[in-house]
Amino acid sequence: MMSKSEIVVIDSQHEHVLFTLEEVCERCGTHTQMIVEMVEYGIVEPIEQPLLDDWYFNSQALVRLQRAQRLMNGLKLNLSGVALSLELLDEIDGLQQHIEVLRRQLP
Repeated sequence: MMSKSEIVVIDSQHEHVLFTLEEVCERCGTHTQMIVEMVEYGIVEPIEQPLLDDWYFNSQALVRLQRAQRLMNGLKLNLSGVALSLELLDEIDGLQQHIEVLRRQLP
């Protein structure tokens, strides 16, 4: 059975669904202050909602928060370490995508 922090099922037709701060906390199994700190460290950014004071997060942010939480729990990283790790993982993902594009161009 999967733990609560690993459950994210978002089908493509709902990729533009927004989650409130409370919903994100519930799905990640964490408290509001931890999400606030992750935002402060640049790990994730809420979606801009000019008419609302509340924070909203998209599905990609939710997945990123869960990934950050796994790094914290599994590797015992602090938020600085998590931010750096996610930045490096993002860079690796970008490089892998670039390699795949170049690979397709080969004869």
